[in-house]
Amino acid sequence: MRTFYNILAIVMFLGTTGFLSQDTSDEVMECADKAGKSAVYLKDFQVELPAAEPGERPPMFRQALVLRGNNIYRFNLCNQQGEAVIRIYDSSRMLLSSYDTASGEEYNPIQFLCQKTGPYNIVITFKNGTAGEAIGIMSHVKR
Repeated sequence: MRTFYNILAIVMFLGTTGFLSQDTSDEVMECADKAGKSAVYLKDFQVELPAAEPGERPPMFRQALVLRGNNIYRFNLCNQQGEAVIRIYDSSRMLLSSYDTASGEEYNPIQFLCQKTGPYNIVITFKNGTAGEAIGIMSHVKR
């Protein structure tokens, strides 16, 4: 029985330290700080995408999440290479983008007032299908 508890303690320690190390890189923490004082860090998206081949759709990073209604979420990007664009989709349409293609305006960070609890897709691409690296941060905004 003692061996079981020793193994359980080791598994819990490794699981906890593995979880902590994944979210504490200097770049991620610096990017999370840029979300502002009213933002509480929830999740990061570390994205590295290749360039699109001619005639091919640009590569994209996609993360499905369940967001809670009546909450404000803030998404900010920190580019390391290239110019990243983050978009939020519900099941059928784009709800918000950090880049307006018509005007060429960039918005960073963007805030999303979630109207109803449900599944949403976070999509990150790079302008013009170029290769790139970026960190995206999702935060909860205190009211």
